[in-house]
Amino acid sequence: MSEVDFTVEVCGMAGDGTIAAGGLINEAMSLGGFSVLGFDSYPAEIRGFGRCVTKSRIGSTDIVALGEQTHALISLNDEQSRSRAVFLDDHALVFFDSNPPSYVSEEKSLLSTLSNNVEVFGLPFGDLAVASGAARSKNLVALGGFAAVTGIDPSLFRQVILKKFKAKGDRIVDINIKSFDAGYDYALEKFHDRLKNWFAKSGTQYDSDKVMMSGNQAIGMAAIEAGLKLYFGYPITPATPIMEYLAKWLPEKGGRVVQMEDEISSIGAVLGSFYAGERAMTATSGPGFALMTELITHGVMAEIPAVIIDAQRAGPATGLPTKTEQSDLHAAVFGGPGDSARIVIAPTNVEECYYMVLKSFQLAEKYQTPVIVLTDFFLDNRVENLHTPRASDELRACWNVFPDESPGNRYLRYEDTSSGISPRAIPGMQGYNYTATGLEHTESGSPDYSSEIHTKMTEKRHRKIRNALEDLQQPTEFFSSDQLDVGVIGWGSTFGSVLEAVAKSKKNGFRVGALKITSIFPYHSDIIKAFMAKSGFVLIPELNYEGQLANLLERLNSKPVERLNLVTATPIPPSAIQKRIEELLEVGA
Repeated sequence: MSEVDFTVEVCGMAGDGTIAAGGLINEAMSLGGFSVLGFDSYPAEIRGFGRCVTKSRIGSTDIVALGEQTHALISLNDEQSRSRAVFLDDHALVFFDSNPPSYVSEEKSLLSTLSNNVEVFGLPFGDLAVASGAARSKNLVALGGFAAVTGIDPSLFRQVILKKFKAKGDRIVDINIKSFDAGYDYALEKFHDRLKNWFAKSGTQYDSDKVMMSGNQAIGMAAIEAGLKLYFGYPITPATPIMEYLAKWLPEKGGRVVQMEDEISSIGAVLGSFYAGERAMTATSGPGFALMTELITHGVMAEIPAVIIDAQRAGPATGLPTKTEQSDLHAAVFGGPGDSARIVIAPTNVEECYYMVLKSFQLAEKYQTPVIVLTDFFLDNRVENLHTPRASDELRACWNVFPDESPGNRYLRYEDTSSGISPRAIPGMQGYNYTATGLEHTESGSPDYSSEIHTKMTEKRHRKIRNALEDLQQPTEFFSSDQLDVGVIGWGSTFGSVLEAVAKSKKNGFRVGALKITSIFPYHSDIIKAFMAKSGFVLIPELNYEGQLANLLERLNSKPVERLNLVTATPIPPSAIQKRIEELLEVGA
């Protein structure tokens, strides 16, 4: 196999060590020089219930989306793994426990669901683990068998096992390495005539600058680099890991993490902190975001900066806490009372999570408004190996527009400037006191209910947001052409699937292109309109039922945009987008 594009799943019951095994595969393959995109799926219930699945796509070239067909399944629990059989490639490899701790009837066994072409490799996971010193390390035995059959250098796994368990002491490290080696040696001996050695032939090289990172880790790291002083939050999936990351690392930088009593108090504290001149942030998901909306509009009216991460999950209400969706876009852009324009941005991969969160603090300061960063369960929890992100001084710089402190200058906190941006004094600046209120107000901050003032200040606040476009990332076009039969617009975590689908359709000889949008509101209408104008069909795939971005952008097109809306609560597969592209081309032919 000179070019690797391989997907491996680990499936088991919560508590089987499934997520840990998937994580070790990701780390080992990254260490081996491969591009890796991994994603974990787990139940909302507390440990001990439900199915856990990790999926890792491993490539010798850049991986931008999850794999659809599984080439190897490591089953830590027969009954749970049966549901994964439909995703197996025709000639997949399946690793299973040949001596499970309890009897498994035929109708519940994984093997009874497999096609004849699938190759099975039975190892006594539990027995080998016990012989190595710990029954709970059967997941390591399974990894050893997988590595031996597929030709992965065992030293890669030994290194990542050492790294993972080092803090628990030498004994724990030794047990886990022994378990891995037991599975590895068993597979070499028992399956010596069926070894594939696929990865041994790949010829990839380790890049020491690459690190494995999830979207949530990138967000936490970026917030610290941005000079975050205070994080206020209330636990909610999938945003909680951001708080956990910051609780571990922010105090070392002189900051504090405060778990609040709810989301309302969290956003209130963020506004209070920014008002006082300190960078602050909160992170939540759909139900928590809904609670925050009134105070977000308070930030709009009183022109107080805030940074809010909305880690979307499938909804409405509490919905599907551990499943993914892109259905908070309308709430992020329009949620709350009144005309409350704010800035909404949406990264498409882990690296962008880092750089866009850094930028969000500057945008919030300069435009004195809440900035909402839209992510989702898939983006928050997936891991990618990427070049270590580094914040430049430029990205860390303060963008607050301070007042002119020249003698005799009359300070108006809400001065109606041509840009809409008014100089913002920080409490403590002598002589620059002002009233900040959720009531409509004059340029000085005094409450005023007249129609003239409301018209004037509403226009000022909206002018400011329109002008934010100059600092917002422009849409990026891929596979650019003067004329396209189908132009596909993607946002958020869906964009990786868009890119792969368009690339495959283009290889098939079709005139297709892709446009990535990260600035959701305000958006660069001129660039989007030009892309639409040269596209015979405009397709917008989204993980929501209503086509929320399509609703926002459709007015820019001369005819209705084509939509692909899935609410499967799983990432959009590239093949679904490719199929829709080619259906449109058949219609247009």
